[in-house]
Amino acid sequence: MVAIWLFVSFALIVEMFGIGAYVQNMNAGLSIMTWQPVSGVIPPLTHAAWERMFALYKTIPQYKDLNRGMDLAGFKAIFWPEWIHRMWGRLLGFDFGVPLAWFLWTGRIERRLRPWLVTLFVLGGVQGLIGWWMVASGFQPGLTEVSVFRLSVHYCFATLLAIAVFATALTVLKPAEARLPPAEAARYAGARRMAMGSIVLISIAIVAGTFLSGTHAYTIDNTFPLMQGRWVPPDYAALHPFWTNFFLNKAATQFNHRLLGTVAAVGVLAAVVAAIRADLPARARDAFLVMGALLIVQYILGVTTLVSKILDIGIVHQLNAVLLLAAAVWAWFELRGRPA
Repeated sequence: MVAIWLFVSFALIVEMFGIGAYVQNMNAGLSIMTWQPVSGVIPPLTHAAWERMFALYKTIPQYKDLNRGMDLAGFKAIFWPEWIHRMWGRLLGFDFGVPLAWFLWTGRIERRLRPWLVTLFVLGGVQGLIGWWMVASGFQPGLTEVSVFRLSVHYCFATLLAIAVFATALTVLKPAEARLPPAEAARYAGARRMAMGSIVLISIAIVAGTFLSGTHAYTIDNTFPLMQGRWVPPDYAALHPFWTNFFLNKAATQFNHRLLGTVAAVGVLAAVVAAIRADLPARARDAFLVMGALLIVQYILGVTTLVSKILDIGIVHQLNAVLLLAAAVWAWFELRGRPA
């Protein structure tokens, strides 16, 4: 029951990535100007309430510089995705907190896992605070979107939280005493290292992807594999100082994500081939095969999003990235040995 609860929580977090990506693509994240964890559950119910909420939005640069002239219907179109995003966060807190309290009360959770699960619940609240910290950056003078850096922190923290929940579920299903015997684990040490290498490569590509998304770099250079007819775009170093190109230059963030995604793809496929040749235990082999399949899907989704400019495909690309990372963690986990 505990493992099922954790896997369901992981699935809900993954869905949250899709909602968040939709909000980002719609530029809807700044539509709600207040942070009300309790009363914010209730949306505006009267015309006067809608007008008050809209009047707040009209005070920020995004409205003045990008959406001046927007009517109330247009505001509602960006309000509802952000409201759903915030409500989904509350749902996650409810889904995790209520069963956690019940499992603790009934003694269904191992003593060693109790502090960790409480910590995960607290970190979920921290993620909500990070989300507001990110949104608040978009209210500053001269800005029409949230800070790219804060967006990256928000996304990366959510990814860590999702993987932590997933790994905890695996731990519940397969505790230490059920892991591989030490001698067998040593035999598969190479495959385990390749799984860890895959985790690192995928994580780096994900971080690079947050800056591509934050700068909306998918709107330019919609060809593959070349960019503006070259392997490296001519405007890669257009910003000064140079280091800012890695985070704020659309051409550079897109190129970096392409490059790191390709490196990750090669590394993951190499790990899958090595795993097949190593004659791994059935569950570990399945984990590597799932990782390989998700990798192929991920690469296809990324290229398709770029050349088609269909943002809904990009949303699936972001969702699948978390699943791919989870598969790599699963592969690594299946090859862990019992403690000495």
